[in-house]
Amino acid sequence: MSTAMPLQPDLDFKRQILALGAHDLTSCYQCGTCSVVCPISTPHNPFPRKEMVWVQWGLKDLALSNSSIWLCHQCGTCTTYCPRDAKPADVMAALREYSIGHYAVPRFMGRALSEPKYLPALFAIPILIFAAILGWLGNLTSLPEGPIVFSKFMPIVYIEVLFIVALTLAALGGLSGGLRYWRAMGDEMGGSRAGGFVDTLTTILKHHRFKECQEAPAGTRPTHKEHLHRSHLLVFYGFLGLVVTTTSVGIGIYAFGYLTPWPFWHPVKILGNVSGVAVIAALAVLGYRRLADKRKAGKSTYSDWLFLNILFLTTVTGFLSQLVRLAEIRELAYPVYFVHLVFIFFLLVYFPYSKFAHLVYRTVAMLHARRADSGSPSEPRVLTVEGLQVPTALR
Repeated sequence: MSTAMPLQPDLDFKRQILALGAHDLTSCYQCGTCSVVCPISTPHNPFPRKEMVWVQWGLKDLALSNSSIWLCHQCGTCTTYCPRDAKPADVMAALREYSIGHYAVPRFMGRALSEPKYLPALFAIPILIFAAILGWLGNLTSLPEGPIVFSKFMPIVYIEVLFIVALTLAALGGLSGGLRYWRAMGDEMGGSRAGGFVDTLTTILKHHRFKECQEAPAGTRPTHKEHLHRSHLLVFYGFLGLVVTTTSVGIGIYAFGYLTPWPFWHPVKILGNVSGVAVIAALAVLGYRRLADKRKAGKSTYSDWLFLNILFLTTVTGFLSQLVRLAEIRELAYPVYFVHLVFIFFLLVYFPYSKFAHLVYRTVAMLHARRADSGSPSEPRVLTVEGLQVPTALR
């Protein structure tokens, strides 16, 4: 017994997806090639064919309330083999970007991270906060004398308190957005099994899906995305290494009184430097390939470039802070460190609303897909329009 849903096209939604880089939707004639060649599409959840028709028809709720858009890892195979050059991979990327703003809590933050006109205000927030702290400490107009020690300029306790508060709010926003997405897919989070979380975490840590996209190609045509698996691994583990480094420094200071700066030969210092180099190398590859292959591999949106640039600048200013400290250029070291803190704030505190939000939404989509695979199949939803019934699977 199927359930019926009224067909309610949203033409404004269709226009917004096109504005986010989706190709001319009239090119697609629903041949199904994209779903057939996709290395990770499954028989019971084929994509991106159904997403193409949902966007064509302006079916916003259906397009955003399924796991497929985040299960897609943008390998570009569908676009490579599309006989009409409809670029379904670009449509999936546009849907992911739109969904971040759609499920964002609060909603205005999702909009702020997706439009360039809000960028000055987003930077102004951490600049004013850090400037206020420095002004209160008396370090805004007079730099600390003596050897360069960043904790004399901006005491670590102030940084820790600020980031704990800000990241707690960000985490709540990310959790709320993830729950909204889960509920939109038509399920309750409490029913998930622990095994599903473990399997999903293992898949994420090993980047299985990225690997599958390369190990099971549909043919010999180049997708111009062959670098994704290795590049994402470097970014993922490089960033994870930086997080471990920062956490270790905090533990060393508060638990053992081991104050910074630490020597270069310290294992934590080595981990931080190696991780930073890995992130920069991977971002260089990702940035170059996006520029070199943009016609063949698909468009990069504003959110794509914003995330790549902020992560790159965060890492680079971290290295610069270290170098100018070693060079003992006091007038430059403290301002560079200030800029580094601003970029860290932007990257971490705004994460639920930038492309970094894929940490939340892709994880939720993978969990939901595993739950659906392990449970009994649900009744198919059917669209109804003037007596015509159209299964939403559209196979």
